[in-house]
Parts: sequence; C-alpha cells; structure tokens
Amino acid sequence: MRTYISAKDYRSLLTLINQLYTLPDQETIIRAVIEELGKLVPFSSAIFIAMETSGLFRPDGHFSVAIPPKALSEFTNHYAAVHPFTLTGWIRHTNESARITDFVPAYRLQDTEYGRDFLPLTPCFYELGVIMGAQGDHVGALCLHRQKMDRDFSDREVQILNYLVPHMARAINCLQLLERLNAGGFSSETGVVRMLVDGGVTMNEAARKISLERLDRVTPNRFAESGASILESPQGRYRIQTTSSNQGSERILLFEPLPCTETLFQRLCRWDFTDRQAEIVLKVIRGASNREIAVALSVSEQTVKEHLRNIFEKVKVRRRSELISRILSDS
Repeated sequence: MRTYISAKDYRSLLTLINQLYTLPDQETIIRAVIEELGKLVPFSSAIFIAMETSGLFRPDGHFSVAIPPKALSEFTNHYAAVHPFTLTGWIRHTNESARITDFVPAYRLQDTEYGRDFLPLTPCFYELGVIMGAQGDHVGALCLHRQKMDRDFSDREVQILNYLVPHMARAINCLQLLERLNAGGFSSETGVVRMLVDGGVTMNEAARKISLERLDRVTPNRFAESGASILESPQGRYRIQTTSSNQGSERILLFEPLPCTETLFQRLCRWDFTDRQAEIVLKVIRGASNREIAVALSVSEQTVKEHLRNIFEKVKVRRRSELISRILSDS
C-alpha cells in the first residue's frame, strides 16, 4: 500500500530539492542533504559512499556522520559483500530505498555474519539505504542508521527518501558531467548543444552533423530517473545526457556517439580484451546496466563487476564514463 507524506514534509522536501540544483559541488550537496534529512528522518549516524558509474564503490569520496573510521574501513574492505542489501540483490536497484529489516527481521539480524561481526563495531542497528543513479550512471550509496534502542525507520521515512534521492542523484550527476566536459573528457565526436534562457542556442561542429530534428526517435530507459537514453539518427546512435552551467542559465545536451558494432569491435581488439570482456565493454557503451548485462550473458552481477574491475585495470581508467570515453576516442 502506498504511503503518503504530509504537506509539511512536501514543503520541506521541495525547499531542499530546489536548493540541490544550485549547490557548487558534490560534498556541499551531501552535507546539505544529510543536515536536512536529520530534521525529517532522525538518525544516529549516516554515510555516503561514492560509486563508479559502473556500480563499484570508490576508495575515495566517502562522507560520514558518527561512523568510527575503523568501522568504515572494515565495511568497504569486507563487510559490504555480506551486507543483506548485497546478498539479496537489492543493491542492483537504483533510487529505491529499503530498510535492512525488509530483508532480515530484526530478531534474526545478529544471526548473520554482518550482524554478528560488523554491527558491534558501530553504533548502528537499524538501517535505511539507497543506491543512487541518474542518466545511466551510478552516483553513490546513502545509508542512515539508528541504534538498537531506537525504533526502526517508518514507511513515511522510506517514502521521504524515495522522493528526495532521484533529485540528489541528478544534481550530483550533472556536476560530474559538467566537470568531465570542462576537462575535455568527451571525444571530439560528441555533440554539444548549449541552450540559453534567452532562447539562444549554440552547438559545436559534431552537433551540427546530427539530425537533431529526429529527437522523437529517442529511446528512453527509465529516462526520468536513472536510465540512459539513446537517439537513433541517420548519422548513427547517440547516448544523450544533459547538464547545466552558469548557475542554471545554460542547459547543455551531450550526444555521445555509439559506433557501429563492427567498428567498435575493431577498436576493442586493440586492447587485447578477452571475448567476454569485449562483450561486456560493448554492452557498457550501449548503455546497459550491470544488471542488464548479467541477464543478457546469463551470469551473476558480481561476475560482471569482477570483469569490469579487470577491464578498468587493463584500460587504466577508474570509472565507467572514462572507459566509454577512452574506447570511443581511441583512434
């Protein structure tokens, strides 16, 4: 049954959501969210863990409140793999909040390896978490905690996080795209269209070659939330992402080309990938998520992640977006 939140909750959320898109960097966004969430969803501790666009946890980019450093290190190095969120497969889903007790009853939690060996290192017992994603990329994991003496998170509090998280993910993703664009992280074949609030439009040479009047041919994959969108054009297939700059006065559309399979396989051969690695890289470039790749190849999502680790090491990149850019710009 759907849980509704109050008008007061909505007003608080709208104020925070509007603020998110004006903040200058990821850390400021995370601090603002955690501070305001503490008023709507009280917690004893909290953590945000940055993720590669592929869904792997990053060794940097952590932000925590009242989490002992030793516990954070132990979690990322070992216990993340045995967390009920991971073991049940929930971690595959983006922007869908869940409580740890949705998967393991509170009275059984201490019977699990996670509850028996890890929770005593922390002030945590009850957890409310979410994996955040936007435009086909993973952004990070956010988890709120309460002590055992407190009550569990309510359906209302789960719903509040569900309303907020897509916007938080979108705001962070836009900043990451803008940073990549300004750093020259896209190939010269990527179309860039800049739209000003006064109606003016500018585009680079690559964008002028694309039949943008065929935007009705866009194929969305949960476009409003976390999925990627593909434009079918006479010039080829393009992955579309959007961001903004100048405090929202300029909207930017990015059209990243997806080469034909034959050309792409020729490029992949230069990297000495195994057949399975080449297959996975091809699907990543096509905009498939880890879950979609696992289903298509009839393997576990963990196997896909292990292949991606090896691929990243071989190409010498750290993120999914860097992998795509490196392969597409290879000549």
